[in-house]
Amino acid sequence: MAATPNAVVTRSRMSGCDRRRQLVQIGWQLLQNQPIHELALDEVAAAAGISRSLLFHYFPTKGDFYAAVVEAAGARMLKPVRVTGSDTPEQRVRVLIEGFIRLVERNRVGYTSLVRGAGGGDVRVVDAMARVRDSLVPRWLSAAGISDVSTPETELTRLVVRGWLVGMEETVLAWNPQRVARDVLIDHLVRSFFAEIELAATS
Repeated sequence: MAATPNAVVTRSRMSGCDRRRQLVQIGWQLLQNQPIHELALDEVAAAAGISRSLLFHYFPTKGDFYAAVVEAAGARMLKPVRVTGSDTPEQRVRVLIEGFIRLVERNRVGYTSLVRGAGGGDVRVVDAMARVRDSLVPRWLSAAGISDVSTPETELTRLVVRGWLVGMEETVLAWNPQRVARDVLIDHLVRSFFAEIELAATS
């Protein structure tokens, strides 16, 4: 049974921006227990203390609401940890990988719901998740010491990193620490990241 969102039910007037943020936050809380396409809008509206019809005033369609929740949740959950410029590229990438693994360990259900929900078929949800992933690429390139200036050569690298990030998500979600040690997994991911970049640079 899904947990009830920790929202304060109130019928006081809120600005449009505040109300949208409130509704997205409720959606994020519900996402901890169920895929995005299973979120019940009646439950969201009730938690916000508004009618279902008023919810559609802020989000014209169910897809618009789902997309807003996915984008907000993705930006929140997938934000890379900070790295220091004094580390080597390998050390910086390792820090990002370790941070991602900790994120999944802390919130596996919510993260799985986010990723699986993006595959639910609604193009707006898919596009929202794609924008979140696209926004991560420059940060991973920077950690690896690679310029994000767009050239024909770097476009392939950007594409490869984008694909590698998706592969890392699936690998970590499927990972069983009883069968593969954490350090072994991290070492492999670091090596695979730089191997993909090197291959792209020589293509």
